[in-house]
Amino acid sequence: MMLQLATRRLQGQMRGMSTVAASTVASSSDAIQSYVSEAPVAMVTKLDNGVTVASLFCADSAGPSYTTTTISNSGSRYDTVGGEAAILASTLGGGVVGREHISLSGIIPSLSSSTEVNDLDNLKATLSAKVTNSSYESQMMDHLHSTAYQTSPQGNSLGNALEGSVESIASITKEDVASVLGNVSGGDVVVVGTGGGSGSGHEKLVEDVEKAYGGLAKGMGSGSSEVASLGEKSAFIGSDVRIRYDSHNTATIALAFEGASWTDPKAMPLALMTTLLGSFTTSSGLGKNVSSAMCQEVADHGLASSISTFNLAYSDTGLFGMVATAPDNKLDDLLWYVMPNFVRLAHGVSDEEFARAKLALKMQILSAYDGDIALGGEMARQLVTIDRIIPLSEMMAR
Repeated sequence: MMLQLATRRLQGQMRGMSTVAASTVASSSDAIQSYVSEAPVAMVTKLDNGVTVASLFCADSAGPSYTTTTISNSGSRYDTVGGEAAILASTLGGGVVGREHISLSGIIPSLSSSTEVNDLDNLKATLSAKVTNSSYESQMMDHLHSTAYQTSPQGNSLGNALEGSVESIASITKEDVASVLGNVSGGDVVVVGTGGGSGSGHEKLVEDVEKAYGGLAKGMGSGSSEVASLGEKSAFIGSDVRIRYDSHNTATIALAFEGASWTDPKAMPLALMTTLLGSFTTSSGLGKNVSSAMCQEVADHGLASSISTFNLAYSDTGLFGMVATAPDNKLDDLLWYVMPNFVRLAHGVSDEEFARAKLALKMQILSAYDGDIALGGEMARQLVTIDRIIPLSEMMAR
């Protein structure tokens, strides 16, 4: 309830701010308006079977071009054993597995259930070693998803571990890995090209994609509003999981609330909340000079070596919260300062804090377009989640 109040309040502030906040944001908006409004627009082509091809090539650049392929309906959420999506990502040219998709570099010649999985034992051993040595924060996020979505059905659960467990990885077969692609249709595939190119760059990319993926079955894809219905929404369950290592003198903790999906109107206010709460790490060199009030208090009292907020959005739901690493004898004090700052989002954010957070959020958005590889990833993410690329001018207006 408190989170809903906070998002409604921030939505209201985004519509009507004080003179101080409005003038601060307006002056900064004027400074970037020229290159935001003149930013080039991507070319987008949708093949007959639903595959989406987008490009933003720089005709005047002699630099290399980059291609990103994103496959929806194939991430860890759709694992039935645990880890097969991660194995597949490695098989397809060293891709990266997400909870709802797999991202690949380049165009893969074949995307079908008949895809050959070579040297499975070595891939399983490598993934098991990676999972065994994963960071506490990574383990914490897996536990957080597992307890938040513990009633989700097998084969469609955000509660699945991102890369499986050592036990589940050991039982994966070639058929399990190949089956990940069994339900992938043309609408689940997005290919984005960025970097140097010429006037025929987009047409050549479309031609290459047609050759590689033109044989996939026709489908709408996860970005279509018709794919997910309200009845299929992942159920969020509040609960508590504690894993003790009494020999350790630090603890990694995470606290999360139900967030919003990519298409939810509350998605932008929640993103703004993360910049309001901020992040802090003792290795950053900023010390107590961080901008957010919560992080200033954490730094001032030496309550944690690191703390950060997150807003994880998925196709049907989301998680909003914080993760921190702190000495075991300061956990009570840490939460004593953190929780009031979460509550304060609903009624105690000053105009100056709000203006600063908006500027910080704009910087985050713009940084996602900085560099050809980062740009390609951001374009692919937007096409996968909302089925279009949002112009920078529209994003800044929001």
